[in-house]
Amino acid sequence: MRCIGEILEDASGRYTAMFYWGNNYWIGSAELCHVLNERHAPPKHKNKTGSQIFSDWREDVSMSGFGPPFDAAFYNVRLTATADQPDIIKTRRTLHLGLCLPASCSRDAVGALVQLARAPLLRHTVTAVRSPDHGGYSYMEDTTFLVLLGVCCIMAVILTTATAYDMKLARDVRRRRRRAANMAADGSGRDIRLDLNGLDAITVAKGKSMYNVNNNIAINTNNSEEHLTAETSSTNDELKLSVWSELLLSFSMKANVLQIFDQTVGSDTVPVVHGLRSLSMVWVIFGHTCIVVFKYADNTALRAILEKSFWFQLIISAVYSVDTFFCLGGMLVSFLYFRTNAKGKLDLLTKGRRKLTSGLLQFFGLMGYRFARLTAPYLFMLGVVEVTMKWFAHNAVFEPPAMDHETCPKYWWRNLLYINTLFPVEQMCMLWSWYLSDDTQFYAVSAILLILATSHFKLSAALTLVFFISSLLTTGYVSWSNDHIPNSEDPFTQFDKIYDKPWTRLGPYLVGMATGWILFKTNLKIRMSRVWAWIGWVICTATFLFLIFGLYKTELGVASAAIYSALSHSLWAACVGWIIIACSTGHGGWVEPLLSAPILYPFSRVTYCAYLVHPVVLRYVAMHLTHPIHLGELLVVVGPCARSARIATTILLANPAVKQQCLHCCVSAWRVRQPVKLLALKFVLFLGLTVISYFLAFVISVAFEAPIVTMLKIVSPQRKPHRV
Repeated sequence: MRCIGEILEDASGRYTAMFYWGNNYWIGSAELCHVLNERHAPPKHKNKTGSQIFSDWREDVSMSGFGPPFDAAFYNVRLTATADQPDIIKTRRTLHLGLCLPASCSRDAVGALVQLARAPLLRHTVTAVRSPDHGGYSYMEDTTFLVLLGVCCIMAVILTTATAYDMKLARDVRRRRRRAANMAADGSGRDIRLDLNGLDAITVAKGKSMYNVNNNIAINTNNSEEHLTAETSSTNDELKLSVWSELLLSFSMKANVLQIFDQTVGSDTVPVVHGLRSLSMVWVIFGHTCIVVFKYADNTALRAILEKSFWFQLIISAVYSVDTFFCLGGMLVSFLYFRTNAKGKLDLLTKGRRKLTSGLLQFFGLMGYRFARLTAPYLFMLGVVEVTMKWFAHNAVFEPPAMDHETCPKYWWRNLLYINTLFPVEQMCMLWSWYLSDDTQFYAVSAILLILATSHFKLSAALTLVFFISSLLTTGYVSWSNDHIPNSEDPFTQFDKIYDKPWTRLGPYLVGMATGWILFKTNLKIRMSRVWAWIGWVICTATFLFLIFGLYKTELGVASAAIYSALSHSLWAACVGWIIIACSTGHGGWVEPLLSAPILYPFSRVTYCAYLVHPVVLRYVAMHLTHPIHLGELLVVVGPCARSARIATTILLANPAVKQQCLHCCVSAWRVRQPVKLLALKFVLFLGLTVISYFLAFVISVAFEAPIVTMLKIVSPQRKPHRV
């Protein structure tokens, strides 16, 4: 029994190195605890013909012998530790202890056992006990999972049916076109238009099936807004589909995949938006990856040192990527609304109605379109988050990073109404959905301002300015009253007061609206000398560099920090606005082709789904870890560092007079090397997570987002085909 106890203890966690370096995870080995339940009988005969190298290796790592006479289970105990001596523990530490014990032990018994333990200098209190081996959660007993399963099955049937129907129509088109061409070559004189009857508005362009949902435009017209093309342009007949056929074809995976990977954009699209959106999404994923790495690391105290490094500012400044999205959202809604109104396409809603009635119809139409456009993939991911977090809470070795398994069943309706940022962050389901809530609320404000601008432009502009100044003042006051110092603490420290509240994040969106209005008024044509263009780019670049690196080794007071918090996000949006204007009016230089590269279009089109799904991927990876991550474990620049170390050692031994200077150099080199190693490690994790996130985003977009977008165009008043 003593041997059995030693084996169980070997699989359990205990005090190890780096406690003062932030190692709060005394996890032990869940794998070893599970292996103990298996019987490993020693081999009867040794293989003497194999390689000596592999034979020695197998002798070192193989386990033999019989396991304990009872089943073992792994328990996770969370406890808080404090000490009377502040030199040992200056603050309360939360420790996570892994224990391998008999499976018959209850969670309460394990908690009581740990509570009875005594340490000479520490006082501890058990706060929670979890046991992944005991489970406690079943997918098939979860209503949310059953609903998700049903939705997935229904969508699979619809997608398969629509794709098969799409391919059948395309095959019929090719067959009838070949027949018509043969008859024309034979000189039969038969009207080939009769062979096209019943094909229902399908054209095939370079293998892509496109369906004309505008009954007033011939399929071969080249002057339509979307510039549709067809293989056969010898007929001007209108080819029509029933509405039900068009709705079914909206789910065609073939058409949606080709639409996502289309290398062209519509005339009402600002191409540079795709590049800004793609790069900002990559920055968001990188920032969230860093958060996960820091949370589940065994040397978290390293962050306090890395925060003082120059390159770490790239991680902290990732919060500005959200301001890019706000600016892009405001720009697009403003630019497209003014251009649509100028073309008279809103007359169907406003003609013959009073201004108040037409304004209300426009507002509810805009909000309805946005709600339908965003909600399908959003609601699906809400269900996925709830189910996965329930499983993680009961089965993962580490504790889940959020309480979504408790908040989502209670407060999911706030997400559905896009009002979850109006409530405490502790009650928020799917924490990263704060952006969708704020952006939708900003969209509602912009809709009112834009509708008002069509008849009372000066009043709308004045209200926009009032909202902008109010947002700046509110942000500054909240920052000042809460002693918030940017860049000297976690950027999410004041999350519930500054970061996610709409009244503190409205500024960048309004800057984007102003950018869209400028693009509309100038019709994407601004004359500017090369000197002024260079001045604009220099100011823009300097502002970007200041916002990212300007606070490096800078201590702000409360008042100056409040001013910085109030202005920084809007300044970032203003620089993004300059990039959009300069690149859209021919003053972008090499930046314009970079941000407008067609290779970025597919990534841009699935950005929304990538934003929804990537935190789930991050959590999935983290919750399947069995040991904490060690920051800086990736060995980069090993060769140069080792060579420098040998040279430094030789100098120290030969000339002790320069010892102090060499030590200073070594410390400086360590400070430089550690951030580089950390960034390299995070880049490796980030690269894999990004690939997986975009793959899943592509799947979700094809299944949920793209069909909704196509259906909205079908039921729109113009009923015109469109390519995003």
